[in-house]
Amino acid sequence: MGSNYEAVIRVNSQSGKGGIAYLVKQHLQLDLPRKLQIKFYQVIQAIADREAREMTIDDITTAFRKTYHFGGSKYQGRLSLRNFKISAEPAEDPSDLSGDDAPDERRRFDGTLSVDGVLRVVRGDGNGPLSALLDALRTHLDIDLFIREYTEHSIAEGQNSKAASYVEVVPAGDRKSTESWWGVGVDSDIAGSGLRALLSAVNSAIGDRALPELKLSLGFSARSSGQADIASVIVNSLGLELPRRFQASFFEVVQRKARDSGGEISYEALTELFRNTYGYDVGEGGPKPKLSMNSFKMKYLTDGSRRQLNGEFVFQGEVRKIGGEGNGPLSALLAALHSQMEGTLIIREYSEHSVGEGTEVVAASYVELVYEIVGSKRRNAWGVATDTDITASGIKAVLCAASRLEIVMKAPAVNGK
Repeated sequence: MGSNYEAVIRVNSQSGKGGIAYLVKQHLQLDLPRKLQIKFYQVIQAIADREAREMTIDDITTAFRKTYHFGGSKYQGRLSLRNFKISAEPAEDPSDLSGDDAPDERRRFDGTLSVDGVLRVVRGDGNGPLSALLDALRTHLDIDLFIREYTEHSIAEGQNSKAASYVEVVPAGDRKSTESWWGVGVDSDIAGSGLRALLSAVNSAIGDRALPELKLSLGFSARSSGQADIASVIVNSLGLELPRRFQASFFEVVQRKARDSGGEISYEALTELFRNTYGYDVGEGGPKPKLSMNSFKMKYLTDGSRRQLNGEFVFQGEVRKIGGEGNGPLSALLAALHSQMEGTLIIREYSEHSVGEGTEVVAASYVELVYEIVGSKRRNAWGVATDTDITASGIKAVLCAASRLEIVMKAPAVNGK
């Protein structure tokens, strides 16, 4: 008398699933399907039996979050969704359709997953977003499952409305399997909700089993990776957002490397290839650049519109003190380099962005150089560098690009001549 339903619920090893489902709905806003109620009831029973006590509301909600990897990074499973794009794929041969029949569109999943803490780019095709993600998991991670049940409902209304999705998966080829795994997902986007629920179920299905190393396939098939996939690996592993022309240039490097390994390259090998190609963050044991900088100073000239750069630079192992003037730091650097080399360097493209946050932020710079010298074909190369100082970052990127060009150096001056 005078108590609400929640106040009189006591959860122990003898409790019913209805009371547990009620508490989940009240505190997590999740209206569990009947079969999921039964599954989660078994989880609570096992905990209550093991600990021989009544379960509190916090015990129940925490057990739910842990079991279904639900409710933020604290409960995140081995696989989690970072970003995704669902696009329509037309039927392979729409000309076979007759009359007013519309082409049977399929869906393509392109997304980034966190796999055991490492960001991975995956792609798959299917009749809808969930089957497309299942195809991606099958192709890239050898996870072969089938969706046996899917339900959804809305949470709240209006602008704060979200979708809650519930997915049951079973081993592929055994739709009547007595073994199944449930997943739960919530998102403001209905597709995102379903994808998160599917990954929740997959996390339970794979347990601690080892997953294969992810690889990119380079070739001419529809599933082959393109330059955008390569760029995604670099941004996920190194935080570098390559300009589009840089993406195309590095893609050619990757294609040549993949041809030597049967058309495939692992994510780790791809990242290492990038580091070695551009001398990026290779450490003491990595390849030494042909041109590098020991120190530099930059100052404004008296008219205020031009800069002067003076510094100590290393040219193929030889230290030289050089200087130059220009409209900005990079043009001043080029003037300094031109005093030491034959031919001309031109900056075709330059871009920059920040990497990291707060006190850990650095500037990333990208430079494409063109080298012209009489009697030789024009050559171009990209360079990349990071530094806490944006000017130093740009200078290092120029030197990185110049190191990849076969620049003809002038002999050092002797006795001022």
